[in-house]
Amino acid sequence: MGSWVGQYCIYVSDLDRAVSFFEAIGLTCTSRTAVDENTAEAIVENPDKGSKLQLAQRLNVRDPIVMGNAFWKLYVSGNDIERQYQAALDAGGTEISAPERADRWPMTIAFVGGPDGYLVELTQRHPWNDGDATTYAWLNQYCIYVSDLERTIGFYETLGLACTSRTDIPDHKEAILENPEQGGKIQLAQQLANDAPIDMGTAMWKLYVNTDDCVGLHQAAVDAGFTSTMAPLKLERWPVTIAFLSDPDGYSVELVERNAD
Repeated sequence: MGSWVGQYCIYVSDLDRAVSFFEAIGLTCTSRTAVDENTAEAIVENPDKGSKLQLAQRLNVRDPIVMGNAFWKLYVSGNDIERQYQAALDAGGTEISAPERADRWPMTIAFVGGPDGYLVELTQRHPWNDGDATTYAWLNQYCIYVSDLERTIGFYETLGLACTSRTDIPDHKEAILENPEQGGKIQLAQQLANDAPIDMGTAMWKLYVNTDDCVGLHQAAVDAGFTSTMAPLKLERWPVTIAFLSDPDGYSVELVERNAD
């Protein structure tokens, strides 16, 4: 069976404002959906490169987004970081650190606070462009904290993703899970000096893992001892079969299979 990272979904307090921010730094809003009378969604991405980000606003909730300690950062890559950084500030982003060439990696990086306080890391590789010269921006990976890196890697490997890199940085160990042939990337980070339980706050909603066998993948996860929160169900509104799992820290993972009929 094949599987790959679809999109990841976060809650925002103002959908239009969040969409405008990500459009300002070079992404495109490729869809908007009214899930029901209380939830509106949008997807921002570069349709030709990288990952997808799903933004969701609960229309019946007026409280500010509570970040908790689950979400760390979202990477937006590009080939003109100075322009991208200024565009982020002009669009209402909070200045955290201006573009600076990294010592350890051949990259320039910058940080801005995005809508509702989400941390956005802008990255540009050197000395070459990543992609053709006209590719301005794309979503790279997003990074969440986990309490046990090995256990969580095992969960995503059970779902058919591959661990393609591991990195140790001060006070953290990290890993990237993906299907190298398609889809997005998820970066996991464990804080070595902090064993506090992972708290989603009201920021995190779900991560999509697309598959060509929802029933089989769901069963494989259950057989491996992971928690099912919804058995496979063929939807009427959309041509998909979905199921839900909970990862070792309680992140909600939606399995999605596109139906042929």
